[in-house]
Amino acid sequence: MASDEPAEFETRPRGRRIRIVVLILFALLIASIVGSQLIQFGLNIIEFENLFIRPFYFELYGGLILATLALFRLDFKNRRSLLWWVIPFITRLFRERGFVESVPPEYLDFKSFKMPIGKFLAWQVTKVLIGAILFGNLLFGIAVFSMSQGWDPELGKIWGLFALPFATPPFDPAYAQTNVVPLMPALTLLVTPILGAIGTRLFLLVGLTQFVRMLTPSSTEVVGEPARLGWRIAVLEALLGLGLLWTMFNSFFPSDISYNTKIGILGLGVVGSSLLFFGFLDSRRWKQLRRPLRKQALIRILAVVIIALVTASAAGIQDSIADARKVEWRGPYVTQQVSVSRHLAELDDVREIPYEFSLVGVPVSQIDGYVSDNGKLLGQIRLWDSSAAFSKLTPEIGLRPFIDFQDSDIIRFNETMFWSASMSLKLPGNVLAEDIWYNEHLHYSHVPDGFLLLNAHGGNVTETSQFFSQRSIYYGEGGMLQQTWTAYPSQRTQSDELGAVFYEGEGGIDVAPPISWFFDSTFFFSYRDENIHVLRFRDVFDRMQLLFPYFEYEVDGEKLDMFPVTDGQRTMWLMPLIVSLDADNVPWSVGNPFRRLVGYALIDVFTGEIQLIILGDDYFSELFKKAYSNYVSTDVPPWLANQMRYPEELYEWRVSMYNFFHVTDPQTFIAGREFYEFPAELDSYYIFAKPPGFEQPEFVGLLSLEFAFAEAKNLAGYMVVRNDYPNLGEMIFYEVDIDSQTKLLGPSAVREALEKNSEFRQLRTLLQTPRIGDTILYRVGEHDVYFIPVYTAPGGGVVTEIGAVAAVGATFTGNYYIGLSLASSAEEAFRNYLAQIQGIAVVDGDFEAEKLTRDERIQKLVQIFEGKGLQVARPEGRPSPHISFLEGQIEYDIEGQFNATREIVDDLVRDFQVGTVIMWFEDERVNFGFLRDVNGVVELHYVTISLN
Repeated sequence: MASDEPAEFETRPRGRRIRIVVLILFALLIASIVGSQLIQFGLNIIEFENLFIRPFYFELYGGLILATLALFRLDFKNRRSLLWWVIPFITRLFRERGFVESVPPEYLDFKSFKMPIGKFLAWQVTKVLIGAILFGNLLFGIAVFSMSQGWDPELGKIWGLFALPFATPPFDPAYAQTNVVPLMPALTLLVTPILGAIGTRLFLLVGLTQFVRMLTPSSTEVVGEPARLGWRIAVLEALLGLGLLWTMFNSFFPSDISYNTKIGILGLGVVGSSLLFFGFLDSRRWKQLRRPLRKQALIRILAVVIIALVTASAAGIQDSIADARKVEWRGPYVTQQVSVSRHLAELDDVREIPYEFSLVGVPVSQIDGYVSDNGKLLGQIRLWDSSAAFSKLTPEIGLRPFIDFQDSDIIRFNETMFWSASMSLKLPGNVLAEDIWYNEHLHYSHVPDGFLLLNAHGGNVTETSQFFSQRSIYYGEGGMLQQTWTAYPSQRTQSDELGAVFYEGEGGIDVAPPISWFFDSTFFFSYRDENIHVLRFRDVFDRMQLLFPYFEYEVDGEKLDMFPVTDGQRTMWLMPLIVSLDADNVPWSVGNPFRRLVGYALIDVFTGEIQLIILGDDYFSELFKKAYSNYVSTDVPPWLANQMRYPEELYEWRVSMYNFFHVTDPQTFIAGREFYEFPAELDSYYIFAKPPGFEQPEFVGLLSLEFAFAEAKNLAGYMVVRNDYPNLGEMIFYEVDIDSQTKLLGPSAVREALEKNSEFRQLRTLLQTPRIGDTILYRVGEHDVYFIPVYTAPGGGVVTEIGAVAAVGATFTGNYYIGLSLASSAEEAFRNYLAQIQGIAVVDGDFEAEKLTRDERIQKLVQIFEGKGLQVARPEGRPSPHISFLEGQIEYDIEGQFNATREIVDDLVRDFQVGTVIMWFEDERVNFGFLRDVNGVVELHYVTISLN
């Protein structure tokens, strides 16, 4: 035993030291995490100032009010607190090693627990301060703040909602416009969070408190006195009654009201009141009762069951009557549902124009003149889709492994559309682990030449500098711009940035020692005495969400579409500001949200500076302008007016609402026979078009609509949205008469007609792997025509060209009319379409005429080299160099493939021109190449062209 004592004595101090070390390490870890967050918070305040603080202020402002409603206990007489009753109880249990018998009776009796008034008041204040974070509500806070600035949400009219379930509305949409729409600001911004806070209060401070009081024994019951059940049953009845009455109160703020709503409200009210009455009665009569009386208990249960059965029976009887008199009973409520939903999506602003169309023949002698008269629009037909544009622009990235495509957008300058491809940074795969920090934070600071442009009409790559002077992206989207920050020493004399450039923008913030050491410990070791300039929140979506968290930045899991614009000097992202408010407590909203375009944000790609342009005239836009009066503008700069675009996400949502709520007749709505749907695999198309009523082609968004679940996929019409300011957002629906004998073909029917066309089947065989592009409907003169490009390759990294353009008539009277052009010309395809209507055989549509002979194609290839002043030698057999390099291969079978073939030849000449061009044949392929001597090694660089 004596020999064991020193070992035990040594073990205890060692174990104590280990625990101390662990506690110290844990404390340091917590301090590091908290310190890091505090530093970030402080830097945010310094860099963004009031813009960063204001959302916190509104959220805290709203949170304090809601937390007070939910958590502040007013019972200063009893001064109970569940938490402060539980804490001493658990502490005593731990102290007595878990023996409940050792806990004094007064610890178990919750009813006798009472806090000192000072501690009770301090605890209520503490709860509110902590709850302000949990109950923080940004929109509620900004609404209450605006009320203090004079905004009137007309809360006094809320009481009118309590009459709606008990009054049968008329067949007049103005009823909802008068009784519901004016209350929408209060219902979407104030009522929902207030109901939630009060519901929490009833659950925690009333329900849970009384439930614990009911379950815990009194001090006399702990020592052996039989438990009294009478008052406990009374409390349970009262709690159930109160819960049902609260449910009844919430039923006055439903998302839908029908003829059965009042029955449900009355049923909940009667049952809840009965239980409260029984609770009050039993609390007096059964207070000392130790055993429940079976007869009285059955009476109470039977009363509740009878009331519930009567309520359900009344609702069932009304449903049975409504089945036979559907329009009479349900029609008034459907009318109000349509009225409210149309307001939620601004559908009352949609202009509806009956669409007049017919198949019009143009005399042969007038076809050229007709095409010429519509030449401006035909020259603006969008022939390149996003997939083809991506394939065409991919080679333009060049040999830059740190660049990746991020997004592509359709934009326009003047009267020309372009596909804009924006890029982001990625870390090259061969970067060593020890070099990652340097590359992420010091080297890859920006995307050089971060935009590429492709003409959406002709498909030619456009020099981006013609439009965008500033192309270096420091603030963009995705990749390393989202994942990391970048920095540089403020007093640097040489640059580690990509391209050795020196950032001279106003973005970022200077961080001085010792804060820079805590920001990143590497700066302690490398730049201990220098200020570090840090660029953070380089992803503009993260930047906007940090400063303006009021808006939607994702729709259906996809980031909102933004695109670049320019004032001639600066390049900026144009990001739409869309607000989406929960309307679940708005009668007849049926769960649809309130959505509006509030305006746009301009974010400088070089400095990250944000400008806000507020254009909305709705109540939230007014609130936002009040809250950010020093930061917003309501004027659109002249340079931006013709670069704007209505948000595709909001446009498609509004049209999806229109698909149902364009039907205002309740009988038609109930029958469901005139609802619309989007055609399969069809997107919104932003194009230059000239719909009826337009004097000139205009940049619009277009969505075609079909009748839902109809067998014949004909168009019910199409919706256009205007993009030019001040007409931005104006929506027009061109509606086809449902009884029209002449039909307007939908995209799926047009594609089917094209696939069955004999000339197109021949073209498909010749092209081998063609891809059909977007099927877009245009109105050209008096003709409705789908223009469909046919690409020579399936895309996805393969060099793509347009092999043909099809013009397919949308007006259907029993025959399909299709014009084809192998010259990639919309004008020629339309001319051939007009000729088809007149029954003329078009020579330009004869594919055998367009397919050159093998010798003719070889001669055209030779002429490319001769046009560059090069001689073409034709040796017998294949050359025998030391090394051969295949620089490209392509198929040249029809004239539509010539442009892509010429590009490959041009690249060969540009990169490897050395003396004479060598041409030789292998099977059905012709090869062109150059020989060059590199340190005694003869290299052959060549391309091969299939002539099948």
